[in-house]
Amino acid sequence: MNTPTHLLIHHYTPGTGPQEGTPELESEMAIWAEIDTELRRSGQLIEGWALQPTHLQLGQTDDDSNKQVTFAVHALAADDDGAAQAIAQRMPHLGYGSTTIHRLMR
Repeated sequence: MNTPTHLLIHHYTPGTGPQEGTPELESEMAIWAEIDTELRRSGQLIEGWALQPTHLQLGQTDDDSNKQVTFAVHALAADDDGAAQAIAQRMPHLGYGSTTIHRLMR
């Protein structure tokens, strides 16, 4: 098994993007599944997690209701930052959300 080198952390602003129960959301979910399958086959996707919409947060927060929330995380084995960025740029939510890329420390 490959060792993860990067985390892709996916965010969106609530109320944007495809809505539950629509063909647009079903289409986007199919794209996510295709990307995950391809990355698993290539050995680049070590693990992926979808996150529950609720969470606990400790420490300081602000009351900005338009703040992006995290909805998924991918642990990747990428050759370098550029390879991780190329994978992140394929994510279907980038029109209404964002992905942060974190290099893992060993």
